[in-house]
Amino acid sequence: MSNTWMIFFIGLIPVVIGILIVLYITKKVKYKGSLRLNKIVIMIYFSLLIGVGVVYEILPKEPIVEQLSEEQLQQLQTENEVFEEKLLKQEESKLSQKFLKEEWTHELSGNTLTLGYIGNDSYSTKVVVEWIDSTAQKIEGKVYRSHINLYGLKIEDKIPLHEAEWTGNEVVIHEPVEQEFTFDQFSNELNVFQQTDTMEIRMVRGFTYIHLKVPKHIEIVDPLGLQMY
Repeated sequence: MSNTWMIFFIGLIPVVIGILIVLYITKKVKYKGSLRLNKIVIMIYFSLLIGVGVVYEILPKEPIVEQLSEEQLQQLQTENEVFEEKLLKQEESKLSQKFLKEEWTHELSGNTLTLGYIGNDSYSTKVVVEWIDSTAQKIEGKVYRSHINLYGLKIEDKIPLHEAEWTGNEVVIHEPVEQEFTFDQFSNELNVFQQTDTMEIRMVRGFTYIHLKVPKHIEIVDPLGLQMY
């Protein structure tokens, strides 16, 4: 038996129980006066209510996107700034590991490392080079991404990561394809997203950071200026 049918039959259990309860109540209750309610109509009505609730629970749902307050957005922005400051100071032990997304190593065949980028927003990626004392040709890399938030909506988990592709001695950063998000929001308040000038922080813009540990004898070619200093 498939999982779908199993879920369906399990979902019928509360419906059957609900019908039995309604039948029991309608048998016990005596209706007086001219307002005589049809017991079958009552049973169908309550059964439909229970059935709708069961169907709603078993249907697959999109995850809820949390909306943050202005104070929470400020906290995210502060965490982003602290992370970048620590990374530029090469204080790796103090970096928040929740931003770490990938890590890898690559062996160069020469003494030149070229940085490239494919996409429309090269400013979304920053490369931090840490020079190390080594005679090897091995490059160690870690990919971090800080908080991304738009009008309080936590969407960073829905945005794909930049991808690093190695071709010989060149590493090319590929920008994620454009994403479109649709949200359904029910509220009795107007201007749910508070898109007014009174909101100090509308967007917490996260960046992708490529942290490279490079032997000192390797020369870096960076035509787009991705490297941070």
